[in-house]
Amino acid sequence: MEKKEKPRYSLAENFMWMLRCIREFDPRLFAWIAMNAVSTALGHMVPIVMPKLIIDELTGGGRVERVVTLAVLFGAALFITNGITGISYGFGTIPSGSMSIRFIALRIRFHARQNLKNMTLDYQKLEDPETLDMAQRAERAMYGNYEGVEGMSRLVLTMFRSLLTLIGTVSIVVVMGYWLLLVTLGVLIVNYIVSNRARIRDKQIADALAPTNRKINYMERMSGDFKYGKDIRIYSLKDFILTRLKKEHGVHFKEASKRQKIALFSGNIGSLTALVQEIAMYAWLCRLVVKGALGIGSFLMYITSIRTFSSSLNELLEGFVSLQRQSAVICDYRAYVEIPDTPSGGAPVPADILRNGAEIEFEHVSFKYPGSDKYALYDVSFKINLREKLAVVGLNGAGKSTFIKLLMRLYKPESGRILLGGADIQTYDRDEYFRLFSAVFQEINTFAFTIAENVSMQEYDKTDLPRVRRCLELAGLMDKIDTLPKGVDTTMLKTLDLDGVEFSGGEIQKLALARALYKDAPFIVLDEPTAALDALAEERLYMEFDKLTRDKTAIYISHRLASTRFCDRVILFENGAIAECGTHDELLNQGGKYAELFGVQAQYYRDSEEAEALV
Repeated sequence: MEKKEKPRYSLAENFMWMLRCIREFDPRLFAWIAMNAVSTALGHMVPIVMPKLIIDELTGGGRVERVVTLAVLFGAALFITNGITGISYGFGTIPSGSMSIRFIALRIRFHARQNLKNMTLDYQKLEDPETLDMAQRAERAMYGNYEGVEGMSRLVLTMFRSLLTLIGTVSIVVVMGYWLLLVTLGVLIVNYIVSNRARIRDKQIADALAPTNRKINYMERMSGDFKYGKDIRIYSLKDFILTRLKKEHGVHFKEASKRQKIALFSGNIGSLTALVQEIAMYAWLCRLVVKGALGIGSFLMYITSIRTFSSSLNELLEGFVSLQRQSAVICDYRAYVEIPDTPSGGAPVPADILRNGAEIEFEHVSFKYPGSDKYALYDVSFKINLREKLAVVGLNGAGKSTFIKLLMRLYKPESGRILLGGADIQTYDRDEYFRLFSAVFQEINTFAFTIAENVSMQEYDKTDLPRVRRCLELAGLMDKIDTLPKGVDTTMLKTLDLDGVEFSGGEIQKLALARALYKDAPFIVLDEPTAALDALAEERLYMEFDKLTRDKTAIYISHRLASTRFCDRVILFENGAIAECGTHDELLNQGGKYAELFGVQAQYYRDSEEAEALV
């Protein structure tokens, strides 16, 4: 039997958490809820009491004027209560201050909080499949108006007004006899038990579908992402992707049909018990009317009050079931957004280090990825000197990128320390530490903003445009941009602007170099950004970039050796450890692994020298 995992938070904890969030995001919403709940409860009570008074006047020989007065009061009361209810909730045109739009705005605030978590979560956790599944489950909390966070906030209103209505009707129902009240309660309790069991099973199925939904979302995004367009067409991937998507959809629909059957069964039980309640109610009241113990007006009042009582109590119980369902979803949301981050704050990075950099030292640093028993980096110790040009080389999977992510504090060592200027980098303020690095990664991302914003990585009004142009000039891209009608104000990509520009691969690499130059950080990291280039083009780009960063500490990562000849030192990684370390000439003279790799690749650089000699 499958063991049930205890929810991280109880219903009461999540309910109070929701109230605190409402108070934080929109405290005025409480006043709107109170107004709507009171008007709704009064709107339910008026049709119970007023018809009895009118019928009693008519059957008791009352004056016409009194009957007319009661009828006018009845209509006016309904008009006022229904009007307040409609205006406060936001029917029709949905006034900007109404609850309907406020509930939606509330959900948007929660969505923004998850987006913020996506962008600030410790980077190494993003490579953990369990974390990705948590993020997928958390998305359910924002699926719609009646799901998750918005669903629970709406239930605050629903249950409050049901409670007020219940209080108003219970005294009338009790007068009829306790046994009828007990029957009604019994029926509703049966409905609650069935609904609650259905809720538990529905949640189990929904949780099991999280990995499937993540795969579906990935393949749907991939099929709609233009950057995959060439591969999909050239390699005829359409049928492959659609087959995989169909397979995952099949799993989803199979489980979804189970959820539908559970909901249908629960609904049928509710209909059956409601029928039992109606038969018992009419049988009892008709018997009293036949015996002369109950007048027509009272008969109508009791019928309406019992139905209103039953409806309100049922709404409360269903609301409680729904609260439990939404609470389970909110548990998933909170589990994700409350994943502990690296504590904010910490010691400020000294101003001279922010400006000039400092020596970095690895002390017996080891790291392995989540879920892996194998170390990606093991017992690594060495120093990076100030303003040193360091080449980090090795075959794919040797540990080069892991080393860089540890250096830039995207990963945290499992053991050992990384020191900056003699202090552990974990003690520094993380955001300040990030300011130390300008990085160009192998996968260069461009954003659907202006070229200027893609270089500065800031809002347009905070961007130094002359500096942008200077960096683009240094990177060798300004000639291209001068041909564009809007220059650096041209939007990149066509995602948000049909007139957006698409750069070639080489142009994107130059843009990334301009971005690194604009940041002007003391440490420059090039993590295989030229992997798509041939060896000669890579060497030229590295040497040109080296001229632009003479006063920086520069680290060049590659599985090829284009950067090694002009660097001060070379580190060769193999199987997550430093296999060799020294200058280019020293390592060649050692005749080890580096010399072997260089010998294999040297033909490309010899060809370059021969070609230049011929010219």
